[in-house]
Amino acid sequence: MMHNVIQPILKTTLTAAALTATMAASAATNKWVNEDNILEPGTTIQAIAANANKNSYTSNPALTNNAWGMQGTWLSFNVTSQSTVVVTLTSAITNAPGFTVYRTDGSFTGNGTGTTTGNNGAIHSFNQVGQAGAAGIVWATDDSVTNSLAGNTTANGIVETLGYVNGSANEYINAYSGVISPGAHDVSIDNLYENGVFGSTATVGNMNYSNLTLVGLAPGYYTIFLGGTNTSATSGTPIDVKVSAMPVSPADCLFNANEQAYPSLLPATGTPSESATTYYYRSYPQTNSYIGISSADNHLYYMGPDAKMQDQGNAATLMTQAGCN
Repeated sequence: MMHNVIQPILKTTLTAAALTATMAASAATNKWVNEDNILEPGTTIQAIAANANKNSYTSNPALTNNAWGMQGTWLSFNVTSQSTVVVTLTSAITNAPGFTVYRTDGSFTGNGTGTTTGNNGAIHSFNQVGQAGAAGIVWATDDSVTNSLAGNTTANGIVETLGYVNGSANEYINAYSGVISPGAHDVSIDNLYENGVFGSTATVGNMNYSNLTLVGLAPGYYTIFLGGTNTSATSGTPIDVKVSAMPVSPADCLFNANEQAYPSLLPATGTPSESATTYYYRSYPQTNSYIGISSADNHLYYMGPDAKMQDQGNAATLMTQAGCN
């Protein structure tokens, strides 16, 4: 049993007409290389030639710049532990990649059961930058989302839209008044699933790049919808996808191990570690607890609601025991 750490000075408040139909499995879905969609810290997963349609993400005039669900690609992946994740799409300059990253309640690859009200055909045409539960994305919204338009009946659907990238130099407005601006954009609601979203687009030589970094991405399922963003581009130019999770530091690995061992005391929230005075630490507002490593003696400490510091031992030894070196 973990003792009761970290002095009170470290305490921080953390902010933390309708037709319901099952959508046919018509959306373009591509498997990851070696069918590997599990993303662990320090690893990369890839999808080669995941899509080649020049305007499946946006810029299709026939769809008023909505996403073309049946011609774009849906990729689901599972993050095993909190880590910073980088999503990169690459194509020749004859295409311009665009994509959105969604947090989902399970593996979701474009098959929704929600109502098509206000959605102009659901999977055929949808709001690629809409927040979960908003018009144009209700058909894919998870049934657990309460602040949603009526009709969100999809199991394992979208629970939050985190960010998007428009790889073209053009700004588009879709049929739901959604603005798809050039470049990378954070559209997340809060820091429940990540602690920051940023990215960029670039042309290097004859290649176009679109990337998005999600800082401190929480464990769980995520889905990427991707395709082209430029009607005038050359159709048929493939888009490759690479998703990488940055390695976890030994200190954070030790914190993660303690969260797994003592979930009632240290409930994992995905909140990043912080530094103050001599401590590198994490706080747990739900239990009013803290865990941290002191640079003064390189020991691991825990402090519970009673505000008493308790030494857990040498951090290096504990890291070795937890397989964190």
